[in-house]
Amino acid sequence: MLTSSRPLLQQHVLSNAAKIWNTTIRIPNLKAAVPVADSIFDIDQTADLVVDLLRHYQGKVLVMTGAGASTDSGIPDYRGTQGTYVRNPKHRPILFQELISSEDFRRRYWARGYLGWPEMSKAQANPTHYLLAQLLRDQYIQHIITQNVDHLHHLAGTSPQHVTELHGSLREVECLSCRTSVDRDLYQRRLNARNPKWANYARSLQLRGEKPKTNPDGDVELPGDITYTDFDIPPCHVCSSRKMKPKVVFFGENIQSTITAQAENQVRDSSAMLIIGSSLATYSSYRLVRLANELSKPIGIINLGATRADGLISWKAEVGCSPVLEHVVRKLSIKP
Repeated sequence: MLTSSRPLLQQHVLSNAAKIWNTTIRIPNLKAAVPVADSIFDIDQTADLVVDLLRHYQGKVLVMTGAGASTDSGIPDYRGTQGTYVRNPKHRPILFQELISSEDFRRRYWARGYLGWPEMSKAQANPTHYLLAQLLRDQYIQHIITQNVDHLHHLAGTSPQHVTELHGSLREVECLSCRTSVDRDLYQRRLNARNPKWANYARSLQLRGEKPKTNPDGDVELPGDITYTDFDIPPCHVCSSRKMKPKVVFFGENIQSTITAQAENQVRDSSAMLIIGSSLATYSSYRLVRLANELSKPIGIINLGATRADGLISWKAEVGCSPVLEHVVRKLSIKP
């Protein structure tokens, strides 16, 4: 059984967390822009707009996906009607500065991520991922940039050279000391073997039919008074460092310059941009849309709710992405 008492060490960790949180970057609030046009709420009308975009700029349309593209796979988003920030407005993911500051923070992250990974790893690609893969194969789309860390575009058969994972992938774990990478499923086995109490806790939840709320970044929500001080982080098998993290970009961490350059080059090389399932709240994604706007490229958005780029776009539709893409593929197969 995991203890729910809060020892002095745990109080000390929480105190340090508050200090770090108050002196580092905050999780971005959605800075919704003033819309330049009314939203579209009709699936067929939206599909016509997408078809026009794909036909007119065939092979030069850059697609960028966000959490809304993966909700049909059972992965929650942050700002949707059932999103993490809606269920728990006080929630925030762990900051990169916290993760590197002490092993106590890393224990907390890995304990929660250990419980969340089984659900994340079971997620399957949904129609949006498969339909985008088809549009790539048929050379309507130039490339996909995704903010998601679920690796589902790859699982749908999209070639790695046609996907830029802007924020990395949970499917790999890296050592911060020597940069050695390892498959997440293999690392999960090591976590399981070194933490029998947590393994028993996970089994007890399963037997009771309880599923902790999983967040889009792969960790779970647990009671605030659970202590993580006994969680054993498997060290790097190369250098023995315990500074391990998923190969994803944490809040407060810089995206690798090579990834940034690759994404910017894709924007410059494209003729149009289509955003699917993203509020563009993070600057890393918004800046790419802003660049497309500065280069006078047409931009369409399919997203339920406001976005940070509503003032930069050609049109916006607030409808489900999978039904739209199903209509698009059917319409493209009809010869005029």
